[in-house]
Amino acid sequence: MALHSWLARPQRRLGPFGLVVLLVVGALVTPLSLDMYTPAVPHMTEFFGTSEAMVNLTLVGYFLFFAVGLLIFGPVSDRYGRKPVLVAGILAYALASAACALSTSIGMLIAMRVLQALGAGAVSAVSTAVVKDAVAPERREALLSLVQVMFVVGPVLAPVVGALVLQVADWRMTFWVLAGIGAVCSALALLFDETLPADERYEGSVTGSLKQLGVVARNKGFSAFLGIVGLYNLPFMAYIAVGSYVYITFFGLSELEYSLYFAVAALLTVFGPFAWLAASRFVSARRFTGILLGVGLASGLAMLAVGELSPALFCLTFLAFALAEAAVRPYSTNILLSQQEGDTGAASSLINFAHTAIGCVGMLVAVLPWPNFVTGIGIIIVASMGVGILGWIALLRSRVPLAGIKDDEAGSVGATALDLR
Repeated sequence: MALHSWLARPQRRLGPFGLVVLLVVGALVTPLSLDMYTPAVPHMTEFFGTSEAMVNLTLVGYFLFFAVGLLIFGPVSDRYGRKPVLVAGILAYALASAACALSTSIGMLIAMRVLQALGAGAVSAVSTAVVKDAVAPERREALLSLVQVMFVVGPVLAPVVGALVLQVADWRMTFWVLAGIGAVCSALALLFDETLPADERYEGSVTGSLKQLGVVARNKGFSAFLGIVGLYNLPFMAYIAVGSYVYITFFGLSELEYSLYFAVAALLTVFGPFAWLAASRFVSARRFTGILLGVGLASGLAMLAVGELSPALFCLTFLAFALAEAAVRPYSTNILLSQQEGDTGAASSLINFAHTAIGCVGMLVAVLPWPNFVTGIGIIIVASMGVGILGWIALLRSRVPLAGIKDDEAGSVGATALDLR
């Protein structure tokens, strides 16, 4: 199918290719913001004369307020349109990134990271809604897979770029780079044509638009499935939070060696988002979800068994989990969006908020007093996937409707114990 036929809503100035670029660059914002300066994190305690817990707030604080931004700005875009929220969000992100670079204390850095996160949350919430607004239904999964790749490419590029920056400059330069990315995205956003016509917008007040979050959340199938697939984010973000400590402190690698391990694992997971596009010819979404939960659980058990022996084994065991996490996001997002005829902005906000909030819990749990961080991540994976499996079994046995899962036709090959068909 030609690229122009993807669009259900035309983009006169950006065109279909420009819209894809905007969505892709927007998807890069969050992984770059989280990962680019992680090589410097172990050294920032000395730089600011503070504790590891305070430095970790620059990660946790970003993630928490990113979730708040997701929750607020999706419904607001249902009321006022996608473009004003998108432009305001990316401009706030760019300005806050520059302010982070100018921070003179850990308190100022945390505060500017909060503003940066709110802007990024607006961009992410609106971007997911735009996919449903503007992309033909039969092509959404393909575009969502492409956007999901950016959540993998970002972690590939970010630590390597961050480590290289540290060879010639300090951590401040990483935020100037992020400010530059924000400026590029701002230019694209200004060329973006609105995808939510005035006659399709929510007509009530802003407060009323926020109340639509509750309307969407009361959809039992939506909320139950979101809770299950969202559990992948808990161990994934735990790894993001303490991965640098595992490689640099526990295994004794250099910042550049850490970034290469991090990048190799992330690079291989590029194939994860496309796994469903290939597998869908042979298995149902229902069965594929069960397979991925099993893979995740096995990876956690393997990490507990051999992950402490070498950085390579730790990387390989986490890679299996990361592939499952990357594979589940595109098709599950499409299924979740399909549960709602309207309130797309609210649905988009809740999807992204749940993923982010659960990930924030993972970042907090990661720094508990584990015997070591490798053991901690392994336990978090096993516990999360165990809960996910129990929830999946309960959902399939319940009478809760779930379009795209419970209406799958029989006939796919490769039954699993978690399919329960």
